[in-house]
Amino acid sequence: MLLQLSKLHLKKKENMSESSMKRAYASFSSIVGIALNLLLGLTKIGVGFFSCSVAILADGFNNLSDAAISFLTLLGFQIARYGRGKTHPFGHGRFEWIMAIFTSLAVVLMGEKLVQASFQSIANPAELQFSLAVVIVLLLSILLKGYMYFYNRQFAKITNSETLKATATDCLSDAVATGAVLISTLVAYLTEWQIDGYCGVLVSGFIIITGVKSLWEVLGRIMGRVTEQSVLDEIWQICQDRPGIIAIENMMVHDYGFGYFVISLEIEGYRQNSGQLYTASREISYALYERFRCDCFVQVAYLVDDNLLALNLQNKLAEFLQNYSDKIKINRFRLIESGSYTTIAFDLLYPAELQKNEEFICQEIEKKLKEENSQYRVMIKSILWRK
Repeated sequence: MLLQLSKLHLKKKENMSESSMKRAYASFSSIVGIALNLLLGLTKIGVGFFSCSVAILADGFNNLSDAAISFLTLLGFQIARYGRGKTHPFGHGRFEWIMAIFTSLAVVLMGEKLVQASFQSIANPAELQFSLAVVIVLLLSILLKGYMYFYNRQFAKITNSETLKATATDCLSDAVATGAVLISTLVAYLTEWQIDGYCGVLVSGFIIITGVKSLWEVLGRIMGRVTEQSVLDEIWQICQDRPGIIAIENMMVHDYGFGYFVISLEIEGYRQNSGQLYTASREISYALYERFRCDCFVQVAYLVDDNLLALNLQNKLAEFLQNYSDKIKINRFRLIESGSYTTIAFDLLYPAELQKNEEFICQEIEKKLKEENSQYRVMIKSILWRK
C-alpha cells in the first residue's frame, strides 16, 4: 500500500531522474518509519510501565531508537541529494552509507543497554501485570513491524539503499523480539514463571547480532563489492555488437551511491578499424551517460594481429607455470600495441594455496617474458581462483 501511495505522489513530479526518484522513495520510507516507530515506542513504554515488564519497556525504547535512526537516515538521504562540487567531485551519495554505519552502531549500542537492563530484571524480578490490552498491543506491534519489514525491503530493492536494507533487517528483528516479549508475558500469566528478564537477554542478543550484521554489510559496500549483475548486463548490452570491436576489457564500475557511477572500460580491435573503434568509443560514452547520467571513460587499444605469436607465448607461459602448480590458469590473453613496445596482458587465476607466492610468481613471469624480447611489457591481473 505504501509503495502504491509513494508512486501516486511521485507521479505528480514530472521530469525526475532515476537517482532523484530513488532518493524520493528512500525519504518517503524514512518518514513513514519515523511516524510508525514513534507510535509503537510510546505505546509500548506506557504498557510496559503499566504491566511492570522490563521486556516490553526495552522493546518500547528500542522502537524509539528506531525512530531516531529513521530520522538520521532521512538526514543522510537529504544530504545525499547534493550534487557534485569542487570539494566532492563525485557527489554526496556515499553519505548515506556513512549514516548507515551510525544506524548499525546505534542498534548494537541499544542492544548492549538492553542486556544490562535484562540482567537487572533477572536479579530483581518484578511481578508482571497481565491484561488483554498488553497482548493486543504486542500482537499489533508484531504485525506492524512485519509490514514495515516488507515495505522497507521493497523500497531497498528499488533504491539499492544499504540503510533501508539495514532498516528492513532491524524491523524483522524487532518483530521477533516482540514475539519473545509476548511469549514471556503469556508464560508468566499461565505458569507464574518469571522469564521476562531471560527473554529480554535473548531479545537484546538478537538486536546486537542484527546490528553487527548490518554494519558488516555497509562496510562491505564501502570497501567495494561486485556490481549488480543487472547493471553489468545493461553496460554489456550497450557496448556489444559495435563494428570493429573484438573484445571489451578492464570494465570497472565505481559506485558513489544512489545510482551515480563512474564507468571505465577498454575496447580492443585492430588498427585497420581505428575509425570504427573511435566512433564506437564516442557512441558508448554517450549511451552510458544517457542511461546512467554518469562519467564514462572509454579507452581504445589496438591488438597485435599475430595469432601465431600469441599462441607461441601462451604455450611457453603455460609450460613455465607448471613449475609452480598445474592449477594456475591463464585467461583473456592478448597482445596490445604500445608504440615501439608490445604489451602482453592476461588474467592469472591462481589457487588459494599460492596466495603468499602470487607476487613472486608474477615477477618471475614478467622476467621470463622480457627475456624473450626486451620490447615486451607485461600487465598481469591476479585473481584468486576457486572451483
